[in-house]
This record gives sequence, structure tokens and C-alpha cells, in this order.
Amino acid sequence: MKRLLMIAVAVLAMAGCAELRNLNLKHHENPYDNPFYAKYLNTGSPLDAAILRRLDAVRQNPDFARAHNDLGVLLVQKGFPKDAQREFERAVNADSHFYPAWYNLGLVRASHGDDFGARHAFYRTIAYKPGHAFALFQLGLIEEKRQNTEKAVKLYAKAYNINPALLDVSVNPRVLDSHLTDLALIELYPKRHNRESMQFQGTPLSYREPVQQEAPSPQAPPQKIVPPAAPVTDPSQVHVPPATST
Repeated sequence: MKRLLMIAVAVLAMAGCAELRNLNLKHHENPYDNPFYAKYLNTGSPLDAAILRRLDAVRQNPDFARAHNDLGVLLVQKGFPKDAQREFERAVNADSHFYPAWYNLGLVRASHGDDFGARHAFYRTIAYKPGHAFALFQLGLIEEKRQNTEKAVKLYAKAYNINPALLDVSVNPRVLDSHLTDLALIELYPKRHNRESMQFQGTPLSYREPVQQEAPSPQAPPQKIVPPAAPVTDPSQVHVPPATST
């Protein structure tokens, strides 16, 4: 019985070592050698070709933030949002200031219902790219959903002030998801009214710059001022040269 117990312990130990070896191999395995979505890249479409090119780029340089971000965008188009999210996360890990990847990461997280993670990503976006109107609008949607009306209105107003095109459904379809657009426009009105009411004038075409005379150089010697000759009033003082004989 004791012998059998020792054999069982030895077998378990060997199995544990094998499992650790497998984990180590997986840990050191290049995640781009055989990604899950690779087997679906067989249509010969331009999208599949673009994904394969980006895959090759990140294989060669895993710290290339732009390549990770671009690969993530293509994977969203292909229909693999979870794999895309992983690429956006790798992009910001490679370069924490790369704001396009933060914004894309926020969009994917929001689509999964992860408002907390999306909120963090959008705030990172405007931290590294102040005035990012789309990120401000997305933050407004999240705050509106959390019923933080006042904060949402201010975020919407700031976004519309920076980029009024966000009010256009063809540019920003999610403007229809907000019930605070009217309040945001009221918040924005004083700033826009003041700016639009100031009619600044440009320079007329007929305007000519005044000709400016050059000031004398401080190193030039002072010029001697010669007073003008006094006018001759007495004819006897007029000198007539003598006539020459011929």
C-alpha cells in the first residue's frame, strides 16, 4: 500500500512538472504565431490582406504601438472585437501616450458594456490629446447613462463647441442616443453667441503700409550742418569777373 502511494505521488509530481513546462512554453510563445482569427483570413479580400500585413508588422516589432492599433481597427471590421481590444491594450502598453489607441479601446469597452473601463480610456484620450471632441462626446454619453446630467451637459457642450459637426447624424449617429442635446446647446449658446456677434474686420485691399524712413545709424559720425547762403540784396556786392581779351 505504501509503495502504491509513493508511485501515485511520483506520477502526480511528474504530471505537475509537465504542466508547468506547458505553461512556460505558452508564456514564451509568440501570440502572433497562430492567432485564433488567422484561420478566417482565407477569403482573399483586401481586408484579410491588410490584416496579414499588420500581423507581420507586429511579429517583427511587438512594441510598435501604431501597428497594434491599426491591426485592432482591422479586426473590428473583420468582426473580432475581443481580439481588437487586446491589440488596443497592447498599443497603449507599448506607448502610453498613443491617444488613438486609448480612444479605440474606449469604444470597444463601451460596446461591451464596460463603462468604467471605457470612461478611463476616454479620459486618457483627452489627457494626451486635449480637445478630442469625439472622446468628450463619448464621455458625455457615459455620464448621461450614469445620470450625472450636469457633467454630461458640460461635456457635450465642450464637444460641440470644438466640433459642431458632432450634431450631424451622418457624422455622429450616436447624437440620437442623447436626451440632453437641447440642454447642451443652451449651455453652449453664450460662448457661441459672443463669438459670432463679434464682427472682426480684415485689412482692406486698398490699404497701403506707410513708408518708414530709416533712422540714422548710432555709429555714423554726425553730419555738419551748413547754413544756407544769405541772399544778395546790394548790386554793388555782386562780383562780375573781368572780360577776357580776344
